[in-house]
Order: sequence, then C-alpha cells, then structure tokens
Amino acid sequence: MADAPNPSEAVARHHGAPPDAVAASRLQRVLIIMPQLLGDAVLSSVLISALHDMIPDSRIDILVHRPLAELFVHNPAIAAVHTIDRDWRQKGLWRTVGPRRALIRTLRARRYDLLIQSPHTTDGSWGPALKALLRIPYAVGASAVTHGSPLKRFMWRRLFTHTLPAPPDPNRRHVAEWHLDLLRRLGLAPSPAARRATIEPGPAARESIAALLASRRIPHRGFVLFAPLAGQRGRTLPAALCRDFLDHCEEQGLTVVITSGHEAWQQAFAHALIEGRGDRMVDLAGTLTLTELAALASAARVFVGADSGPMHIAAAMGLPVIACFGPGDHHRFSPWQTRQSLIVANRSCQPCELDGCGNSGHADCLHDIQSRTLLDAFQALEASSESIAPAHT
Repeated sequence: MADAPNPSEAVARHHGAPPDAVAASRLQRVLIIMPQLLGDAVLSSVLISALHDMIPDSRIDILVHRPLAELFVHNPAIAAVHTIDRDWRQKGLWRTVGPRRALIRTLRARRYDLLIQSPHTTDGSWGPALKALLRIPYAVGASAVTHGSPLKRFMWRRLFTHTLPAPPDPNRRHVAEWHLDLLRRLGLAPSPAARRATIEPGPAARESIAALLASRRIPHRGFVLFAPLAGQRGRTLPAALCRDFLDHCEEQGLTVVITSGHEAWQQAFAHALIEGRGDRMVDLAGTLTLTELAALASAARVFVGADSGPMHIAAAMGLPVIACFGPGDHHRFSPWQTRQSLIVANRSCQPCELDGCGNSGHADCLHDIQSRTLLDAFQALEASSESIAPAHT
C-alpha cells in the first residue's frame, strides 16, 4: 500500500492549484516584507495568520518599518521582527550602507525558503534585492507592472519565481484578499477561519490602558472609541459632524474617548472638539502608542471615526466599527472581518484617493455626510448583532 500523502504537501496541492504550486513542506522559513502605512500593515497581517494556520511549524519573520514594529513583536506566530528606518530612502544608499549591510547579514543567517512582498510596499526594490542577496529559493509578489521603472520590472521578472497579476478591477478587490492571493498563487488555500488580521498589544500596553481606565472610572466595554482624524486632513471628519455626534453622546450619557495621531494639527483638532464638555468626554489625543491604541480598542464598546489606520486597528481587535469614507475606497479598505457600518457619500468622483478635492485637504464628499446618517448608523449598529450594509447619503 502506498504511503499516505504528507498533509503539509496536500495543502499546496488543493483543487485548482496553479501548475507551479510549491509544496508547503518546502516553505518552512518565511520572510514577509510588510507595507509602510499603518492601515496597510494591519491588513497585510492576514498573511501571518493564514501561513501559521496552514503550516503551523513554519518560522515566520517580518520586515517592517520601525514605527509599526510594536504591533507585531508580541504576536506568537512571528519568530522575529526586523525593522527598516523610514528615512533610509531620503538619506540615500551611501549614507545608510552600514545599517543596510547589518540587516542583510542578520537576514542571511535566517536562511529563508520563501520571500513574500506585500503589494502595498512603498519601495518595491527590497523584494528583488533580498531575493538575490539572500539566495531565497522562492519569492512571490504583485505583478512587476505595478512597480514603476523598467529596471524594477526587469528585476521582478528575473528574480521572482511567482508573480500575482493585478485584479481585473482592483477597485473591487479588498486589500486583505489581495494579500491572501499571494498565498493562493503559491498553491496554498487559506481557510476562512484563518483569514484574520493579527496584531497583539502585549501585556505592558494592556496594563497601561487598564490602569488609565481605572483611574478615570471607565468600565470595560463602557465607552465609545472616537477617532475622527486620519493621517490626511482630507480624510478627517468635518468638525460640525464630530460636534453633532459628541452632542448626541452627551445627551445619552455615553462616555467617549477621543484619540488622534501625534501631529500638532491633529491634537489641536481633537482638543477643540472636547473643550468645554463634561467629564464623560475623555481626551487622549496624541498620547497613545500604537499598542496602547490597540489595547484601548480591545476594551471599548464601539469604534466611530474616519477611514484611517486606527479604524483598521479597531477592526483587528474585534471592535464593531462605524466609519465614514470620503476620498478612500471603501471596497478595498473597509474594516476587515468585524461588524461594521460604512457611511459613504454618493459622489461620482469617489474614490479619488486624494488628500481632499484637488489635494486641498478639504473633501466635499465627507462634508456631504449628514449628522442624522451617522447617528442612525450608530444607533443601528448598537442594536444589531449583524453587519450593516453601507449607508449612502
């Protein structure tokens, strides 16, 4: 009688697998190059969950920009977190040759079998360079057509063993699914249960937030997490819409914790919204680390806010989400696998992916959203146990 097939190899030979599928048993040491932007990095973490589920004994490392590393260092599915400084590109190759060489030496010692480059990586040259320098047998990434210069396209065609063509309509393919397509291109079929974004705040952040909430006498699941600001002014919720929402919460006796990024304009915007309000309006704008924000989301009742990185953190922590989309694409960047209500203004120019109309920092589509629409979505999500379809104004 013939020996039973190796289960790990069977995973890579599912029905409909590509002819150049790779047996999972050959993919034991994996390096994932993560995106630079916060929301993209959170969504790309579906790769970690899916790989760990399909190949439990694999060793998964990630290469990520240093400010985002804290979200992944406590993930038990990740063996090592390697970092890149965001200013390396601005400084140029010669001024960063020392840390680049040190990083390559560290990565070479890990002896990877597979390199995965996120389709949303800002600098597409890292994948081909590491594939060549580290002599990694397999590498998969998005089609070279999406990576600019003729030299980069040549490097991708020459060095990547597997490339993923862009979806026929990329504006309708969720970014998380596009990342999972990288595994499908190798012949790996992620199960539905394993397609989840994965971040872990860690014990220190959880303890810090628990102490903060206790000091303010805010019970677990007893507050609304409100994050109206995005990294761009053109994706930040209008001040009038924010004030109407906070007025409603005050009338209902709800506790609201408002957060923002660390830039001065973001903190000033948030402070102005809270100023003069009662003790139930808690201002934490600009005070939290990313892991503390994740821990705060895990303790909240619901997230309300802008299309932003904090929205994706809240969704990854399992928090119900109400999000207002303007220039961003709600098909590709909606909260992943959580109860949600998306409010999308009905304009033909959406999504433009600009920082407001004409990159002005002001988005007419967000100003079209009526306060009543947001309040109705908030009340409906709180009363519902199921996801709510996008609301259009």
